[in-house]
Amino acid sequence: MLHLEFAVAPTEVNSLADLALLDARLGFDRGAVLSGFPKAWFRDVSDQLRQTHNGTSLDKATERLRTFKNNKTVTFTRTYQEGSWVNAATESHGNVPFHRLVEQSFTQLPVFVSSITELEDPDFNYNSQFPRDALSLAQAATALLLGAEKVTIYDPFICVTKSGYRKTLLELMKLCKKAEVEFHIFSEEDGKPAWGRTEEALIDLKAVMPGNIKLYWYCADDDSSGFLHSRGLFTAKGGLIYDRGFAEPNDRDQRQELTDITPMPNDLLQAKANSYNTSLQYEDFALVRGVWSSHP
Repeated sequence: MLHLEFAVAPTEVNSLADLALLDARLGFDRGAVLSGFPKAWFRDVSDQLRQTHNGTSLDKATERLRTFKNNKTVTFTRTYQEGSWVNAATESHGNVPFHRLVEQSFTQLPVFVSSITELEDPDFNYNSQFPRDALSLAQAATALLLGAEKVTIYDPFICVTKSGYRKTLLELMKLCKKAEVEFHIFSEEDGKPAWGRTEEALIDLKAVMPGNIKLYWYCADDDSSGFLHSRGLFTAKGGLIYDRGFAEPNDRDQRQELTDITPMPNDLLQAKANSYNTSLQYEDFALVRGVWSSHP
């Protein structure tokens, strides 16, 4: 997974300044997210802020907390054992490591940190290179996929008739945990097999997709503008830039070669969301044929 998972005890956020510090450090565009551990984390922090703020100050803190929850956090599949946060977090860390744990009693640096003010730049260095096998390419996006209801993938070379792309798509789909998730995939029409072969491959893919996935496939043409050259993935919360796309190479050695996968800056995320907005007319490219849907 590209995004670093930070576990912060609710007792460490007692003021708007504390929240602002976390807000400035974390984000899908920065490669670091807050773990929603436990599920009551935001309720506990909200209760604490009510003890230290009131009036307009409380309103600002509450709004900041709401925005933070929507844009900076991921609820991973972790079990929270009853008892103190310290014991529960330590036990969960033993099963699946956090990147950093923050609570005032912790002193075992660099992983166990005593305060959010003690976090330094090296604590936020994320890995941006991954092997090119399907599982690694998919797992880089884990934090984005877990809570996603809509996933958009754009890659001019993506071709459902090729097994290397199908394998990665299936691994991406398996990471989505919502009851219903839409996958919108944009591929360039030029250089692809006849549509009949593509449609047959899409039907075969539908047969093995997880039951919670709805697939939409778009064939696009940018009239040689080069707009469709870039490759990436995004959800409502953030995106990733895939330097070499989504194909798992046939050659075993090539699968072990590293490729760059980096967080998508927020301005680029907004631009891509506008360009690939499936409810609007497309301005940067044209659709060559109607949209193929697994659930017409």
